[in-house]
Amino acid sequence: MRAAEIPNFDQLSDKERMALADEILGSLRQPDALPPPLAHRVELDRRWAAYEANPGIALSREQFRAQVAALKK
Repeated sequence: MRAAEIPNFDQLSDKERMALADEILGSLRQPDALPPPLAHRVELDRRWAAYEANPGIALSREQFRAQVAALKK
C-alpha cells in the first residue's frame, strides 16, 4: 500500500502523519524480526570501518559508562 492510496492522506498535517506512522509502527506484531533500517546498517558499517582503521578510538567500559553518566546530568 502507498500513502497515496490512503484516503485524504495528502490533507494530513505533518503532525498527523507522524501520529499515523507511530500507530502503524506500534501495531507491528514482530518488530524484532524485521531487519534494521538501511540508515542504521550504513552507520554501523561506517563506525566498524573507522574502528578497524584505528582500534584506539574504542572506549573502555569505564570510559563509556563515564560518558553516559555525564550525559545524564
